[in-house]
Amino acid sequence: MLVVYTERIVNRLQQLVTEIQRACDLGLDYHDRLREFKLFCDKTPTISQILQLLPHMAYNFTVDWREIPDIWPSGEMGYAMRWDAIIQMVEGGSQKVKEAWLQLSTRSQDEGLNKITEIFVIPLCHFLIDHLSQDSAILYTLLRYKRWVEWFEAHRLREQYKTVGQNGENVLDEDLRKFLFESGIDYPFSQPVSPQGKADIVAGLETDDPLVLEIKVWDSSKGYKDNRVYDGLRQVIEYATKYGKDKGYVVVFNLDERPLSFIGDQKRGEWPPGLEYGGRTYYFIDIHIAERVKPVSQYDKGIPVKTNEVMLARLLNHNGGSTSG
Repeated sequence: MLVVYTERIVNRLQQLVTEIQRACDLGLDYHDRLREFKLFCDKTPTISQILQLLPHMAYNFTVDWREIPDIWPSGEMGYAMRWDAIIQMVEGGSQKVKEAWLQLSTRSQDEGLNKITEIFVIPLCHFLIDHLSQDSAILYTLLRYKRWVEWFEAHRLREQYKTVGQNGENVLDEDLRKFLFESGIDYPFSQPVSPQGKADIVAGLETDDPLVLEIKVWDSSKGYKDNRVYDGLRQVIEYATKYGKDKGYVVVFNLDERPLSFIGDQKRGEWPPGLEYGGRTYYFIDIHIAERVKPVSQYDKGIPVKTNEVMLARLLNHNGGSTSG
């Protein structure tokens, strides 16, 4: 599951930073450790996406150390400048690393390397871990909601959906928002309006950063199929772009007996399925609340389960067709 995958990334980041700190006293392999840190960030999609969305900033190694506090920006610009400094040191080799610690006017090489680590590497690592932990917490909350509904609340939500008729999607929308609020998302009711529509949920999870999430229904009896999933993806893409977010979420309540199967999942079988587009990742969470004709224990064993397939690549091509398998 993606939460476990995130934990592995965080553990590896922390290990790489520890190795950089140890290299401060040795000096000779500091550049190699820094290069390993940058390579891991470049090759890990979840990290590289975060870094690619940072504003473009350039660090100047010729500035007098006494002027550095005056030129150091706050927020994401500061992390972008740190990342640029790391790139310059890796690409410039040991000589650039020496230039960096000499700029800080330290008394010795090991003191200078420790200062580089404190100023550039550790803050950037904390920034990345905070980002990764937030994404993991959101997915964990959505997984808990999926299990809670499918195990205990499917009948209640299904009956409420049928009772209110055309506004059935609003019932599901409200139920998920209530759960998110009770799970620690402080303000899940903000729905900013734009000419293109509105996001179902734009909220902060212990932060002012927005969470962009769309809620859709798959109900073949009403003609709600992957055309609705496409609408959700389109809206999430628009809002993720607007707010500069690297993640978006489409939650699909499935009223059909057949489960949903997302074909073309780029996350290699991890939960939830997802795809990457425009340097951002979009996740699909299906919640099956259809009435079961017979208990799972009574289904024929060994016979493939027929599914409603959602072709993710087709969604990006603005094609709303679906197939059954």
